[in-house]
Amino acid sequence: MRFHAKTDNTANYLQGANNFPYGAPPKLEDNEISFTWDDVPTHATRDDDDTAKCFSCGGWFPVTSCVINHVDDGSPVPVCETCADGRVG
Repeated sequence: MRFHAKTDNTANYLQGANNFPYGAPPKLEDNEISFTWDDVPTHATRDDDDTAKCFSCGGWFPVTSCVINHVDDGSPVPVCETCADGRVG
């Protein structure tokens, strides 16, 4: 459970912690990734049954239950809703 914003300095809540020694980063005004399913590599999707392979867990899921995320190099990848929410089980 989060009780503060992701960009808050945790030193306000925890003694001795300083996540931003050079100041807090600017808040994102537009927190949307502008990828579409056309941008996702073809090896990660199957057009015949509208499924996508989750980048995190490797399972195949319907496109309707997946979101598009990006990896470190900026390329778009599909991720299932469970992995996108951070639930592991």
